[in-house]
Amino acid sequence: MLADFSSMALTNLLKERLISQGRKPYVIPVGGSNSLGTWGYIEGIKEIEEQLRIGANIAFDDIVVACGRGGTLVGLSLGSWLSKMKAKMDCTQALAHAILLIFKTQGYAMNTTEELEFVKEVAAATSVVLDLVYSGKAAFRMMKDMSDNLAKWEGRIVLWPLWFV
Repeated sequence: MLADFSSMALTNLLKERLISQGRKPYVIPVGGSNSLGTWGYIEGIKEIEEQLRIGANIAFDDIVVACGRGGTLVGLSLGSWLSKMKAKMDCTQALAHAILLIFKTQGYAMNTTEELEFVKEVAAATSVVLDLVYSGKAAFRMMKDMSDNLAKWEGRIVLWPLWFV
C-alpha cells in the first residue's frame, strides 16, 4: 500500500535516508526563504561592490527582483545597507529603486498563458530558459511595465535572477 506523503514528509524521509548513507543533506525550505538564502543575497551585493571596486562596467539604475516570501528583498536591502554603496553609487541610485514584483496573477508557481508564452519566446530568441516560479514572472512583469510605463524605465536595469534553469 502506498503511503500518503506531504512534500515535507517526503523531504524528511529522503533527508533521513541520505543521513543513514553517511551523506550530509541540506534541506531547502519550501519557497527557499531562510536565513541562509538571505545571506546569499547579502553576499551578492558584496560581489557587485567588489566588481565595481576593480572597475567592472556594471553600473545600473534599478534592480528588478521577484519576491515571494521576502528573503530576496531582505537580503538585497541588508546587503546594500551593509555595503559601502548604500545606494549612493556615483552613477546611480541603484538599490534605492529596487522594484518588488508581487505575483498577483495565478499565484506561486502557477503561470498565465501570457507568462508561459513569454518564457518560450525568450528561450527561442536568446537560449536563456527562465524558471516559471520567479525569474520568468519577474522578466514578464518588467517587460509589461516597460511597455505600459516607458518613461519610468530610464537607465540601466538589472533583472536580479533568483535562478535560471
